Amino acid sequence: MNRRGKYIILVVCFVLTACGGRNAESYYRQGSELREAHEPVAAMKAFIAATRVNSSEFHYQARSFSNMATMCRIGERHEPAYALYEQSAVRFMQAEDTLAYAFALNNMAWEKAVTGDKASALALVDSALSICPDEWLVAKVAETRAAAYLYAAEYDSVLHYTRDVPVESQYFDMLRAQAYAFKKEYDQALYYARRVMDQTDNPRYLDDVYYILTQCDSTANAEDIRTLASARADIQRSLERNDGEWIEAMLLAEEALSSSGSPVNRTLWVLLAAAGVVCGGGMIRFWRRRHRTDALDQQCRSLKQSKNLRNELEWNDYARFCVVCNSRLSGIADKLSQRGLSERDIRICVLVLIGLSYAEMAEILYRAESGIGKDKYVIAKQLGVSVKDLQKTLREIAEQK
Repeated sequence: MNRRGKYIILVVCFVLTACGGRNAESYYRQGSELREAHEPVAAMKAFIAATRVNSSEFHYQARSFSNMATMCRIGERHEPAYALYEQSAVRFMQAEDTLAYAFALNNMAWEKAVTGDKASALALVDSALSICPDEWLVAKVAETRAAAYLYAAEYDSVLHYTRDVPVESQYFDMLRAQAYAFKKEYDQALYYARRVMDQTDNPRYLDDVYYILTQCDSTANAEDIRTLASARADIQRSLERNDGEWIEAMLLAEEALSSSGSPVNRTLWVLLAAAGVVCGGGMIRFWRRRHRTDALDQQCRSLKQSKNLRNELEWNDYARFCVVCNSRLSGIADKLSQRGLSERDIRICVLVLIGLSYAEMAEILYRAESGIGKDKYVIAKQLGVSVKDLQKTLREIAEQK
Protein backbone atom coordinates (compact mmCIF):
# COMPACT_ATOMS: atom_id res chain seq x y z
CA MET A 1 0.00 0.00 0.00
CA ASN A 2 1.40 3.42 -0.92
CA ARG A 3 1.73 6.39 1.42
CA ARG A 4 -1.38 8.12 0.04
CA GLY A 5 -3.53 5.05 0.78
CA LYS A 6 -2.24 4.91 4.34
CA TYR A 7 -3.11 8.56 4.88
CA ILE A 8 -6.63 7.95 3.61
CA ILE A 9 -7.09 5.03 6.01
CA LEU A 10 -5.78 7.12 8.91
CA VAL A 11 -8.19 9.94 8.10
CA VAL A 12 -11.14 7.53 7.84
CA CYS A 13 -10.21 5.93 11.17
CA PHE A 14 -9.94 9.35 12.80
CA VAL A 15 -13.36 10.41 11.53
CA LEU A 16 -14.96 7.15 12.65
CA THR A 17 -13.36 7.52 16.07
CA ALA A 18 -14.46 11.14 16.42
CA CYS A 19 -18.00 10.26 15.45
CA GLY A 20 -18.08 7.11 17.50
CA GLY A 21 -18.59 5.09 14.32
CA ARG A 22 -22.32 5.70 14.60
CA ASN A 23 -24.79 6.93 12.02
CA ALA A 24 -28.32 8.30 12.32
CA GLU A 25 -29.90 4.94 11.56
CA SER A 26 -28.05 3.13 14.36
CA TYR A 27 -28.92 5.85 16.90
CA TYR A 28 -32.56 5.80 15.77
CA ARG A 29 -32.82 2.01 16.10
CA GLN A 30 -31.16 2.14 19.51
CA GLY A 31 -33.63 4.80 20.62
CA SER A 32 -36.59 2.74 19.40
CA GLU A 33 -35.39 -0.30 21.36
CA LEU A 34 -34.83 1.74 24.51
CA ARG A 35 -38.27 3.30 24.23
CA GLU A 36 -39.85 -0.15 23.91
CA ALA A 37 -37.88 -1.14 27.02
CA HIS A 38 -39.44 1.83 28.93
CA GLU A 39 -36.16 3.69 29.30
CA PRO A 40 -37.26 7.19 28.25
CA VAL A 41 -34.10 9.12 29.16
CA ALA A 42 -31.75 6.76 27.31
CA ALA A 43 -34.17 6.63 24.37
CA MET A 44 -34.37 10.41 24.16
CA LYS A 45 -30.57 10.73 24.24
CA ALA A 46 -30.29 8.25 21.36
CA PHE A 47 -32.90 10.09 19.29
CA ILE A 48 -31.17 13.43 19.93
CA ALA A 49 -27.86 11.89 18.87
CA ALA A 50 -29.50 10.71 15.63
CA THR A 51 -30.63 14.26 14.84
CA ARG A 52 -27.14 15.62 15.40
CA VAL A 53 -25.25 13.29 13.13
CA ASN A 54 -23.85 15.49 10.39
CA SER A 55 -25.00 13.42 7.43
CA SER A 56 -27.70 13.21 4.81
CA GLU A 57 -29.67 10.47 6.60
CA PHE A 58 -32.69 12.72 6.59
CA HIS A 59 -35.24 9.93 6.87
CA TYR A 60 -33.87 8.49 10.13
CA GLN A 61 -33.32 11.95 11.55
CA ALA A 62 -36.94 12.79 10.72
CA ARG A 63 -38.19 9.63 12.40
CA SER A 64 -36.06 10.44 15.45
CA PHE A 65 -37.64 13.89 15.70
CA SER A 66 -41.06 12.29 15.34
CA ASN A 67 -40.35 9.87 18.21
CA MET A 68 -39.12 12.71 20.40
CA ALA A 69 -42.32 14.60 19.63
CA THR A 70 -44.51 11.61 20.43
CA MET A 71 -42.79 11.19 23.79
CA CYS A 72 -43.53 14.85 24.55
CA ARG A 73 -47.12 14.35 23.39
CA ILE A 74 -47.54 11.46 25.83
CA GLY A 75 -46.27 13.74 28.58
CA GLU A 76 -48.74 16.44 27.41
CA ARG A 77 -45.95 18.89 26.53
CA HIS A 78 -47.69 20.08 23.40
CA GLU A 79 -45.56 23.09 22.48
CA PRO A 80 -42.27 21.16 22.24
CA ALA A 81 -44.17 18.29 20.59
CA TYR A 82 -45.38 20.67 17.86
CA ALA A 83 -41.87 22.08 17.34
CA LEU A 84 -40.38 18.58 17.08
CA TYR A 85 -43.02 17.41 14.60
CA GLU A 86 -42.19 20.56 12.62
CA GLN A 87 -38.53 19.51 12.59
CA SER A 88 -39.51 16.04 11.40
CA ALA A 89 -41.56 17.61 8.58
CA VAL A 90 -38.54 19.58 7.40
CA ARG A 91 -36.39 16.43 7.34
CA PHE A 92 -39.03 14.33 5.57
CA MET A 93 -39.23 17.06 2.94
CA GLN A 94 -35.45 16.86 2.52
CA ALA A 95 -35.73 13.09 2.18
CA GLU A 96 -38.38 13.66 -0.53
CA ASP A 97 -40.78 11.37 1.35
CA THR A 98 -44.06 13.05 0.45
CA LEU A 99 -46.33 10.72 2.40
CA ALA A 100 -44.27 10.97 5.61
CA TYR A 101 -44.10 14.75 5.18
CA ALA A 102 -47.90 14.91 4.93
CA PHE A 103 -48.27 12.76 8.05
CA ALA A 104 -45.87 15.09 9.89
CA LEU A 105 -48.08 18.04 8.95
CA ASN A 106 -51.07 16.13 10.31
CA ASN A 107 -49.20 15.53 13.59
CA MET A 108 -48.49 19.26 13.80
CA ALA A 109 -52.19 19.89 13.20
CA TRP A 110 -53.16 17.55 16.03
CA GLU A 111 -50.98 19.47 18.47
CA LYS A 112 -52.65 22.70 17.36
CA ALA A 113 -56.05 21.07 17.75
CA VAL A 114 -55.55 19.96 21.35
CA THR A 115 -54.30 23.43 22.32
CA GLY A 116 -57.47 25.00 20.92
CA ASP A 117 -55.98 26.58 17.77
CA LYS A 118 -58.65 25.29 15.40
CA ALA A 119 -57.78 27.61 12.50
CA SER A 120 -54.13 26.52 12.39
CA ALA A 121 -55.08 22.86 12.78
CA LEU A 122 -57.54 22.96 9.86
CA ALA A 123 -55.05 24.84 7.66
CA LEU A 124 -52.38 22.20 8.35
CA VAL A 125 -54.65 19.22 7.60
CA ASP A 126 -55.76 20.86 4.36
CA SER A 127 -52.09 21.28 3.43
CA ALA A 128 -51.41 17.62 4.26
CA LEU A 129 -54.26 16.44 2.02
CA SER A 130 -53.22 18.72 -0.84
CA ILE A 131 -49.71 17.27 -0.73
CA CYS A 132 -50.65 13.60 -0.61
CA PRO A 133 -54.30 12.45 -0.67
CA ASP A 134 -53.42 8.93 0.53
CA GLU A 135 -56.40 6.88 1.79
CA TRP A 136 -54.88 6.20 5.20
CA LEU A 137 -53.84 9.82 5.55
CA VAL A 138 -57.43 10.88 4.75
CA ALA A 139 -58.60 8.83 7.75
CA LYS A 140 -55.97 10.31 10.08
CA VAL A 141 -56.77 13.82 8.88
CA ALA A 142 -60.45 13.18 9.59
CA GLU A 143 -59.51 12.30 13.19
CA THR A 144 -57.49 15.48 13.55
CA ARG A 145 -60.19 17.64 11.97
CA ALA A 146 -62.82 16.19 14.32
CA ALA A 147 -60.50 16.70 17.31
CA ALA A 148 -60.02 20.34 16.33
CA TYR A 149 -63.77 20.89 16.44
CA LEU A 150 -64.09 18.96 19.72
CA TYR A 151 -61.52 21.14 21.48
CA ALA A 152 -63.24 24.19 19.97
CA ALA A 153 -66.53 22.98 21.55
CA GLU A 154 -68.24 22.65 18.13
CA TYR A 155 -69.82 19.29 18.81
CA ASP A 156 -72.16 19.12 15.81
CA SER A 157 -69.13 19.51 13.55
CA VAL A 158 -67.39 16.67 15.41
CA LEU A 159 -70.30 14.35 14.65
CA HIS A 160 -70.43 15.58 11.06
CA TYR A 161 -66.75 14.83 10.39
CA THR A 162 -66.89 11.41 12.04
CA ARG A 163 -70.01 10.36 10.16
CA ASP A 164 -68.63 9.68 6.68
CA VAL A 165 -65.07 8.46 7.18
CA PRO A 166 -63.21 5.95 4.99
CA VAL A 167 -62.26 3.72 7.95
CA GLU A 168 -63.55 3.19 11.44
CA SER A 169 -61.30 3.62 14.47
CA GLN A 170 -61.48 3.59 18.24
CA TYR A 171 -60.58 7.26 18.21
CA PHE A 172 -63.63 8.11 16.09
CA ASP A 173 -65.83 6.30 18.61
CA MET A 174 -64.09 8.18 21.42
CA LEU A 175 -64.71 11.52 19.72
CA ARG A 176 -68.37 10.64 19.14
CA ALA A 177 -68.80 9.59 22.76
CA GLN A 178 -67.28 12.85 24.00
CA ALA A 179 -69.31 15.00 21.60
CA TYR A 180 -72.60 13.35 22.57
CA ALA A 181 -71.70 13.60 26.27
CA PHE A 182 -71.06 17.35 25.96
CA LYS A 183 -74.34 17.70 24.03
CA LYS A 184 -76.02 15.80 26.92
CA GLU A 185 -77.30 13.13 24.56
CA TYR A 186 -76.37 10.44 27.03
CA ASP A 187 -77.83 7.37 25.30
CA GLN A 188 -75.61 7.96 22.28
CA ALA A 189 -72.65 8.83 24.49
CA LEU A 190 -73.05 5.55 26.40
CA TYR A 191 -73.33 3.55 23.18
CA TYR A 192 -70.02 4.81 21.80
CA ALA A 193 -68.27 4.77 25.17
CA ARG A 194 -69.09 1.07 25.52
CA ARG A 195 -67.82 0.42 22.01
CA VAL A 196 -64.50 1.94 23.04
CA MET A 197 -64.42 -0.25 26.18
CA ASP A 198 -65.02 -3.37 24.06
CA GLN A 199 -62.30 -2.54 21.55
CA THR A 200 -59.32 -1.29 23.51
CA ASP A 201 -57.30 -1.37 26.71
CA ASN A 202 -55.65 1.96 25.92
CA PRO A 203 -55.46 3.62 29.36
CA ARG A 204 -55.97 7.12 27.98
CA TYR A 205 -59.19 6.12 26.19
CA LEU A 206 -60.43 4.21 29.25
CA ASP A 207 -59.74 7.22 31.43
CA ASP A 208 -61.90 9.35 29.11
CA VAL A 209 -64.58 6.65 29.03
CA TYR A 210 -64.67 6.58 32.83
CA TYR A 211 -65.28 10.33 32.87
CA ILE A 212 -68.07 10.05 30.27
CA LEU A 213 -69.79 7.23 32.14
CA THR A 214 -69.78 9.20 35.38
CA GLN A 215 -71.35 12.19 33.59
CA CYS A 216 -74.19 10.21 32.03
CA ASP A 217 -77.21 10.27 34.31
CA SER A 218 -78.30 6.67 33.91
CA THR A 219 -78.38 3.56 36.06
CA ALA A 220 -77.64 1.53 32.94
CA ASN A 221 -73.98 2.47 33.10
CA ALA A 222 -73.47 1.60 36.79
CA GLU A 223 -71.88 -1.78 36.07
CA ASP A 224 -69.51 -0.25 33.51
CA ILE A 225 -68.44 2.39 36.03
CA ARG A 226 -67.75 -0.31 38.65
CA THR A 227 -65.70 -2.27 36.12
CA LEU A 228 -63.56 0.73 35.22
CA ALA A 229 -63.34 1.93 38.81
CA SER A 230 -61.83 -1.39 39.84
CA ALA A 231 -59.12 -0.89 37.23
CA ARG A 232 -58.72 2.80 38.04
CA ALA A 233 -55.40 2.41 39.84
CA ASP A 234 -53.90 0.48 36.92
CA ILE A 235 -55.20 3.04 34.45
CA GLN A 236 -53.72 5.88 36.46
CA ARG A 237 -50.34 4.17 36.70
CA SER A 238 -50.32 3.60 32.94
CA LEU A 239 -51.23 7.22 32.33
CA GLU A 240 -48.60 8.54 34.71
CA ARG A 241 -46.02 10.41 32.71
CA ASN A 242 -44.81 12.81 35.37
CA ASP A 243 -42.26 10.55 37.03
CA GLY A 244 -38.66 11.70 37.16
CA GLU A 245 -37.42 9.83 34.08
CA TRP A 246 -40.16 11.11 31.80
CA ILE A 247 -39.67 14.68 33.00
CA GLU A 248 -35.94 14.39 32.42
CA ALA A 249 -36.50 12.95 28.94
CA MET A 250 -38.84 15.79 27.95
CA LEU A 251 -36.45 18.40 29.33
CA LEU A 252 -33.73 16.88 27.17
CA ALA A 253 -36.02 17.28 24.14
CA GLU A 254 -36.68 20.94 24.99
CA GLU A 255 -32.96 21.58 25.47
CA ALA A 256 -32.26 19.98 22.09
CA LEU A 257 -34.76 22.36 20.49
CA SER A 258 -33.14 25.42 22.00
CA SER A 259 -29.54 24.29 21.41
CA SER A 260 -27.85 26.57 18.91
CA GLY A 261 -25.25 23.89 18.24
CA SER A 262 -27.70 21.51 16.65
CA PRO A 263 -27.24 21.06 12.88
CA VAL A 264 -31.01 21.36 12.54
CA ASN A 265 -31.09 24.82 14.11
CA ARG A 266 -28.31 25.98 11.79
CA THR A 267 -30.27 24.89 8.72
CA LEU A 268 -33.83 25.43 9.88
CA TRP A 269 -34.35 28.77 8.17
CA VAL A 270 -32.87 27.49 4.93
CA LEU A 271 -35.19 24.49 4.98
CA LEU A 272 -38.20 26.61 5.82
CA ALA A 273 -37.27 28.90 2.95
CA ALA A 274 -37.21 25.84 0.68
CA ALA A 275 -40.65 24.87 1.94
CA GLY A 276 -41.78 28.41 1.22
CA VAL A 277 -40.59 28.12 -2.37
CA VAL A 278 -42.51 24.84 -2.76
CA CYS A 279 -45.70 26.35 -1.35
CA GLY A 280 -45.15 29.88 -2.69
CA GLY A 281 -47.20 29.54 -5.85
CA GLY A 282 -50.16 28.14 -3.97
CA MET A 283 -49.97 30.85 -1.32
CA ILE A 284 -49.84 33.62 -3.93
CA ARG A 285 -52.93 32.20 -5.63
CA PHE A 286 -54.64 31.92 -2.25
CA TRP A 287 -54.02 35.56 -1.29
CA ARG A 288 -55.04 36.84 -4.70
CA ARG A 289 -58.30 34.94 -4.44
CA ARG A 290 -58.74 36.19 -0.88
CA HIS A 291 -58.49 39.81 -1.99
CA ARG A 292 -61.04 39.18 -4.72
CA THR A 293 -63.52 37.71 -2.27
CA ASP A 294 -63.22 40.32 0.49
CA ALA A 295 -66.60 41.86 -0.43
CA LEU A 296 -68.33 38.47 -0.44
CA ASP A 297 -66.73 37.52 2.89
CA GLN A 298 -67.84 40.80 4.43
CA GLN A 299 -71.44 40.26 3.33
CA CYS A 300 -71.40 36.65 4.62
CA ARG A 301 -70.09 37.78 8.00
CA SER A 302 -72.65 40.57 8.19
CA LEU A 303 -75.54 38.22 7.45
CA LYS A 304 -74.24 35.54 9.80
CA GLN A 305 -74.15 38.07 12.65
CA SER A 306 -77.64 39.35 11.88
CA LYS A 307 -80.05 39.22 14.82
CA ASN A 308 -82.97 38.35 12.53
CA LEU A 309 -81.62 36.71 9.41
CA ARG A 310 -85.04 35.68 8.09
CA ASN A 311 -86.18 39.30 7.96
CA GLU A 312 -82.92 40.56 6.52
CA LEU A 313 -83.11 38.00 3.70
CA GLU A 314 -86.84 38.71 3.06
CA TRP A 315 -87.30 34.99 3.68
CA ASN A 316 -91.09 34.79 3.29
CA ASP A 317 -91.12 36.36 -0.20
CA TYR A 318 -88.99 34.27 -2.57
CA ALA A 319 -88.77 36.96 -5.27
CA ARG A 320 -87.50 39.54 -2.79
CA PHE A 321 -85.28 36.87 -1.21
CA CYS A 322 -83.57 36.41 -4.60
CA VAL A 323 -83.14 40.18 -5.02
CA VAL A 324 -81.44 40.45 -1.62
CA CYS A 325 -79.20 37.44 -2.25
CA ASN A 326 -78.23 38.61 -5.72
CA SER A 327 -77.32 42.10 -4.52
CA ARG A 328 -75.46 41.07 -1.36
CA LEU A 329 -74.02 37.69 -2.36
CA SER A 330 -72.73 38.27 -5.89
CA GLY A 331 -75.81 37.07 -7.78
CA ILE A 332 -75.81 33.65 -6.11
CA ALA A 333 -79.57 33.04 -6.45
CA ASP A 334 -79.59 33.54 -10.25
CA LYS A 335 -76.41 31.52 -10.70
CA LEU A 336 -77.81 28.57 -8.77
CA SER A 337 -81.13 28.79 -10.58
CA GLN A 338 -79.25 28.52 -13.90
CA ARG A 339 -77.75 25.26 -12.62
CA GLY A 340 -81.21 23.77 -12.16
CA LEU A 341 -81.50 24.02 -8.38
CA SER A 342 -84.98 24.33 -6.89
CA GLU A 343 -86.21 27.22 -4.75
CA ARG A 344 -85.82 25.03 -1.63
CA ASP A 345 -82.28 24.03 -2.60
CA ILE A 346 -81.28 27.65 -3.27
CA ARG A 347 -82.49 28.71 0.17
CA ILE A 348 -80.33 26.01 1.80
CA CYS A 349 -77.35 26.90 -0.40
CA VAL A 350 -77.53 30.54 0.71
CA LEU A 351 -77.42 29.48 4.36
CA VAL A 352 -74.46 27.18 3.65
CA LEU A 353 -72.64 29.97 1.82
CA ILE A 354 -73.15 32.35 4.74
CA GLY A 355 -71.55 29.74 6.97
CA LEU A 356 -74.32 28.78 9.37
CA SER A 357 -74.02 25.67 11.52
CA TYR A 358 -76.48 22.79 11.35
CA ALA A 359 -78.20 24.05 14.50
CA GLU A 360 -78.54 27.59 13.12
CA MET A 361 -79.91 26.32 9.81
CA ALA A 362 -82.39 24.07 11.61
CA GLU A 363 -83.69 27.06 13.56
CA ILE A 364 -84.24 29.14 10.43
CA LEU A 365 -85.76 26.30 8.40
CA TYR A 366 -87.81 24.90 11.31
CA ARG A 367 -86.43 21.45 10.60
CA ALA A 368 -84.34 18.73 12.23
CA GLU A 369 -80.57 18.88 11.78
CA SER A 370 -80.49 15.35 10.35
CA GLY A 371 -82.81 16.39 7.52
CA ILE A 372 -80.56 19.32 6.66
CA GLY A 373 -77.61 16.97 6.40
CA LYS A 374 -79.49 14.87 3.85
CA ASP A 375 -80.47 17.97 1.86
CA LYS A 376 -76.85 19.13 1.75
CA TYR A 377 -75.81 15.70 0.48
CA VAL A 378 -78.39 15.82 -2.34
CA ILE A 379 -77.37 19.36 -3.33
CA ALA A 380 -73.67 18.50 -3.27
CA LYS A 381 -74.34 15.47 -5.46
CA GLN A 382 -76.31 17.62 -7.91
CA LEU A 383 -73.37 20.05 -8.12
CA GLY A 384 -70.90 17.17 -8.48
CA VAL A 385 -68.94 17.81 -5.30
CA SER A 386 -68.62 16.35 -1.80
CA VAL A 387 -70.54 17.73 1.19
CA LYS A 388 -67.22 18.83 2.67
CA ASP A 389 -66.53 21.00 -0.41
CA LEU A 390 -70.06 22.37 -0.78
CA GLN A 391 -69.43 25.78 0.82
CA LYS A 392 -66.20 26.20 -1.13
CA THR A 393 -68.01 25.34 -4.38
CA LEU A 394 -70.80 27.82 -3.62
CA ARG A 395 -68.18 30.52 -3.05
CA GLU A 396 -66.61 29.73 -6.43
CA ILE A 397 -70.02 29.91 -8.12
CA ALA A 398 -70.71 33.28 -6.47
CA GLU A 399 -67.33 34.64 -7.62
CA GLN A 400 -67.86 33.63 -11.25
CA LYS A 401 -68.58 36.51 -13.61
